[in-house]
Amino acid sequence: MKKTLGFILVLAMLVALFAGCGTTGNPSSDASDPPASDTPTDDNSVSASSDSDSPYKFAKGNFETNEKGFPTSNYEYELPFCTTDEVFTFWTVVWAPQAVDESGYENMPFASFERERTGVNIEYVLISSETRSENFAVLLASDDLCDISSQASYFYTSGPFKKAVLDEHWFINVYDYKDYCPNYIYEATKDPNDDSIYESVFYEDDLILTFYAFLKDPLISSNYMTRGDWLEKFGLTNDDIRTYDQLHDYLLRVKSEIDTCEFPWPMFASIDMAGTYSFASMDTLPYVSDRIFPTFVVDGKAKLANMNESDREFVGMIQQWYSEGLINPNWTSFTNNTSFQDLTTTGQVGYLYCSPGEVTGYEAQTTNDPNCSWVPLHKPLKTLDQTVHMGNKVSRVTYGSSCVSAKCENIPLAVTWCDWRYSPTGCFDTSYGKEGVLWEYDENHNIVATDWALNDTSLTYAWKCMFYGLNSLAEHGMEDGMRKYAYPGGERLIDIHDYWKDQKNDYAWDWPSGVSLTDEQTARANQLMADIGTFVQENYLAFVDGSKPISEWDGYIEGLKGLGMDELVGIYQDAYDAYAAGA
Repeated sequence: MKKTLGFILVLAMLVALFAGCGTTGNPSSDASDPPASDTPTDDNSVSASSDSDSPYKFAKGNFETNEKGFPTSNYEYELPFCTTDEVFTFWTVVWAPQAVDESGYENMPFASFERERTGVNIEYVLISSETRSENFAVLLASDDLCDISSQASYFYTSGPFKKAVLDEHWFINVYDYKDYCPNYIYEATKDPNDDSIYESVFYEDDLILTFYAFLKDPLISSNYMTRGDWLEKFGLTNDDIRTYDQLHDYLLRVKSEIDTCEFPWPMFASIDMAGTYSFASMDTLPYVSDRIFPTFVVDGKAKLANMNESDREFVGMIQQWYSEGLINPNWTSFTNNTSFQDLTTTGQVGYLYCSPGEVTGYEAQTTNDPNCSWVPLHKPLKTLDQTVHMGNKVSRVTYGSSCVSAKCENIPLAVTWCDWRYSPTGCFDTSYGKEGVLWEYDENHNIVATDWALNDTSLTYAWKCMFYGLNSLAEHGMEDGMRKYAYPGGERLIDIHDYWKDQKNDYAWDWPSGVSLTDEQTARANQLMADIGTFVQENYLAFVDGSKPISEWDGYIEGLKGLGMDELVGIYQDAYDAYAAGA
């Protein structure tokens, strides 16, 4: 299994919208217009030239490669690249099902626009986020998978996903069709200084299991924010809240002085957010799941979260905060910030995890306070001079992914359709959607949001981007991070991403992206995780509300050991040692 922890990115998909993006300027740094379908966006792009009599305009044979066989540039498709009537089924999710009209999602603006551009017909099979795991298992058992499935590598639970590709032949090895996806390969290999993206895409040097979602440019997508108007009322700024003690005192003050805010922090059921890790300064990664444990390494020793002395310290602090009424008692029901949007917009939230792209929507919807404003907070530290040892890295790999079924009747076309979203034109078209829906040009030919996109209150602008453009929380593609800020004032939201970068971090404890578990190690780790994960879910979280006092921590650890915790840690230690020996 390549980087078990890569799946953690997926587990965080239901948290606040990760990628802030968008711009009040042009969509591309290289051109003032969206890239034309037959024109390179920049000097590195290569345009297609295919047999004019063929119904397909495939990339195969039309791009240059380097000594490793990888594309040397982006590839622009001749559009449409398909003129047949073939239909692909696509198993996925829409986060705003109430917005899908009776005609079906495939007839709504984004899907119909993508169909016009590519010529590929997609029949969307939309499953609710709550039932996707169960539904995927049913489809797998009945051998009835769709042609393309989003996040299949996460929902497959019968062993390492490599097994689903090489042994059971449920899905294709994308590497076998690399001639049909030059943009995806190029994006994964173009930066020799970014091993993380290569390691995410290439399970092995000749094995690619899935199409991951990328950001066009790396950024810290989400973190905690607070009410700027409340800070001003207290005579504070966001820079005054840097440590846990300062955050604690601030939340106490919000609770006591803001009449509407009885429980300032609507903490998520997973406590921390996988991938972003707001509380890594506690020398652990306190993300809680019943299936996956965040992993890090201290002085050559592998560590799994939720079972260390640092975890005892962290959860003891959280238990105290809960007892003081700083954490909403309904926290176990909060899987993402839409779970408590009514609390946010009525002044009942003082510590909010979200992306900058959601800010203006929350401010506009808070009708009981015209002065409402949200500002970013730094990730808290133990001490002001602390150097954090893990987390906070910016990355281009994000949450969504898609896999192509091995039984798809036209795999080259399905792969081409997936790859189109990584092309310069496809990136723009899928990020922004059809002109006139979310965006239009102003008098200076800059991209700006439409009045409807900004003023309609059914969804915040950021969530509209996920509905009327690329759904990168679940699906494959390359998202232009600037798309969610294409309106007046969007610049202040872009600055929030940079604000979150300001943390001293030496990354000494980050788990190396190149560590791999063997198939045998993966199988055994999955067996152990099944029972250990359930035990952690039921017991670690019980410390939060005090139903388990901290005095029972040692008993909790003994329970983990009885389920094979030491063996599980040993598996990761062996994998790390093998990696270190070959480094």
